[in-house]
Amino acid sequence: MAISSSPVRDAHRLVFLPTDARGARQLLKEGGTDLQGFTVTDELRSVLDLSSGGDEEAERAAMVIGSIWGLARFGRRLVLVAQVQDSVLAANGEVDNGGVTVTRLEPSAITAWFADEDDAVSAPVAGAIAGMVIDDAWSDVAVQSLLASHELSWHDITEELPEEASDPHTTV
Repeated sequence: MAISSSPVRDAHRLVFLPTDARGARQLLKEGGTDLQGFTVTDELRSVLDLSSGGDEEAERAAMVIGSIWGLARFGRRLVLVAQVQDSVLAANGEVDNGGVTVTRLEPSAITAWFADEDDAVSAPVAGAIAGMVIDDAWSDVAVQSLLASHELSWHDITEELPEEASDPHTTV
């Protein structure tokens, strides 16, 4: 199934890839295939009632949704930002949430990353939502409280990623 929201064939778009520190380091070194990502899609715009205007609000929404998906899967909010061509994106079960499968990611496509400055702020929430699907996790009161009180910090790709040893051992 083709990914919508791109008027130009094989245009580039930002994709947000939730991961843990180990996975982030591996993706920066080797790239990857068949990765869960989140991006701006027509379905995401519709679900969030976002106009077709500027992408900044929709991109932020895709990043935040990706961070919660990662929190439920990896126990931390760590999201890589990649600029990829539409031709390497496929729809997946999270399409209403902007979910896509990145069929092929080159390390050079990764441009930045977002993370909590201190994983301790999200650790209790991670435990509460471990293994949840994104829609259930999103509805959780603790998740909404976390989102309201703790923004993710942006980091240039040249900045040091968290150490692998800092990854929680609650991987689902």
